[in-house]
Amino acid sequence: MEGLTPMQTALLLMVIGMGTVFIILLLIIYLSKAMISAINKVAPEEAPVTKKTVASAPAPVPANVQAAIKAAIQQVAPGAVITKITKD
Repeated sequence: MEGLTPMQTALLLMVIGMGTVFIILLLIIYLSKAMISAINKVAPEEAPVTKKTVASAPAPVPANVQAAIKAAIQQVAPGAVITKITKD
């Protein structure tokens, strides 16, 4: 690096450093992809077991809770009409 100005030396070092980082990041990306595909071939992910459940009716809401909900809604929105209260 003899004969280079300090600015040229700085730019050369910056290009070498950034190039090195770029190459290392590319290596990490492609090695990670290769590792993931190798692991998926050796030990594929198991399909989750689906449980067959019978659709049950929603649990009834106690009368005192229904009264409290209706009273609260009437205070907030006096013109609201409550048709159904269910517990999910």
